[in-house]
Amino acid sequence: MIEQMDYRLAFILPQTRQILASEASGITALPSIAISRWNRPAEQLTRLIRSTWNIQAIVLDLLPGSSVSSPCAVIEVLTKDWRYVDKRFCAVDPNLIESAWLSDAERLHLVSIFNDTDAVPVFSRLGWVDKARRWIQASVPDCVVRFDGEIQQFQAGGNFALVRFGTLEGCGYWLKATGSPNAHEFSITMKLAQYLPHFLPPVVALEQAVDALSALQKQSILHAKVLLNAGCADRSVAVLQSSLEELIEYLDEAMEKQLSTKVQPLDKTQLSNLRSALNDACLRMQDIEISDALIHIDINPGNILFDGTRSVFIDWAEAAIGNPLVTFEYLAAHLAREEEHTEAWLPILRAQYRKQWLDLLSESTIDRAFALTPFSMAEGTGSGPLDVTIVAFWRMPAVWPGTCTVQLSRLNSWRHYAGRRTSARTRRRHPARCEGCRSLSLA
Repeated sequence: MIEQMDYRLAFILPQTRQILASEASGITALPSIAISRWNRPAEQLTRLIRSTWNIQAIVLDLLPGSSVSSPCAVIEVLTKDWRYVDKRFCAVDPNLIESAWLSDAERLHLVSIFNDTDAVPVFSRLGWVDKARRWIQASVPDCVVRFDGEIQQFQAGGNFALVRFGTLEGCGYWLKATGSPNAHEFSITMKLAQYLPHFLPPVVALEQAVDALSALQKQSILHAKVLLNAGCADRSVAVLQSSLEELIEYLDEAMEKQLSTKVQPLDKTQLSNLRSALNDACLRMQDIEISDALIHIDINPGNILFDGTRSVFIDWAEAAIGNPLVTFEYLAAHLAREEEHTEAWLPILRAQYRKQWLDLLSESTIDRAFALTPFSMAEGTGSGPLDVTIVAFWRMPAVWPGTCTVQLSRLNSWRHYAGRRTSARTRRRHPARCEGCRSLSLA
C-alpha cells in the first residue's frame, strides 16, 4: 500500500499575481512535496512548506489531479519578504508552466483566483486570512486581540476551513467554516451548545472521554427531536429497517458491476440471506427498546478535546440520532485501525463505556445491544456465513457571504487525545485548553 502522495505546489505571490516555478533543462515546472496519504493534507503541507522553505503559507485549494498527474495544492505565500530566488524559484505567469505540470483546467482555476471572480469560493480567495483576522478583532469587543503571526491550518478548500490563529495574549482563535453538503453542522453544533453546553468546546486517557461520551448521549435522549429538527440524520432502527430494500437493491446492482476477482460477488441467495439477517437484527434491536440518542459518526481522537478537567467533542457534521452504542463502535473501529496494541486496552474502554449505561440499562440488555450494533454501523465486517463487509445506510449563527457557516472559538492550550496509549501518528498532533467558545455574526 502506498503511504506517501506527491503534491504539486502552485505557490501564488499575491502582490504580483504570479506563481513560482523551477527551471531545469529548459522546462518550467512546479515544485512538489510528498506527504502522508492518511493525515490532513493542509496541515501537512503548511508544516512541511514552513520547515523546507521557512515561510508562512496558507492552502487555498486542493485540486485532485488526474490518472496521470498528482494532486495540486494552490498555496498563497504569506511571507512578504521571501527571497524565493535564493531557493532557485522564478515568478512566472501560469501560462508559462509546462502542460505536463499544470493542466488547462488548473490553469483556468488559478486565473480565476488571480481575478478574484465571484465563482471563487470564499476560502480559496487571495487575502482571506487578513480579512478573517480583522473580522475576529472586530467581533471580540471584550478584549484586545493581537495576533502573533502563528497560523495553523487543518482544513482547506472552497467553503471549508479549520484554522487556528495564535495571539500575543496566549489564547488561540479557531475559525471553523463549513459549506454544502455539511452546512447543517452549524445548526447541530448550536443546538448541542444550547442544550448540552458542557460537552462542546469551552484527551488525557480515553477512559475519561468515554465517560463524557456516555453522559452526553444519555442527556441527549431528552433532546432527540430538537436535534433531528436541527439537521441530525435519522438513524433510528425503524428508519434503517425501512431502508433495507433500497440497500439490497443497491448491493444487487453493485454485484452485477463488480470487476474485481479478489472477492466473489454475492449472488441472489446470499443477498436474500443478508436481507433476512439485517431485518432480524433490526427487529431484535427494537425489542431491546434502547432510547434513541446522539450518535457521532465521525468520532475519533482528533474530535475529542480535553482542557485538564473535562472532555468535549467537536465536528458534528456527521451527527445522527439512533442507537447510541454505534458511536462507541465507531471509536473502537478507528482506534483498532490507528493505534497500537489495542487488543490489550480496548476491552477496558468497552467495559468503562458499558459501566456508564448501567443506570439506564441492564447488563444483559447492553450485551445484546452490543452484539447487534455492528449490523447498524456504516463500517461493519460480517464474519458469519456470508463473510462479507456490510456497508449499511449510515454513512455555526454566522454566514460568511454566500456559501458557508462560520464558527469562531477562543481556546487556550487545548489538547487532542494524547493519552498514554498513543501511536506515533497521534503524538504528532498539536497541543492546544478551552478558555471559552463563542459564535459570532460575520458582517
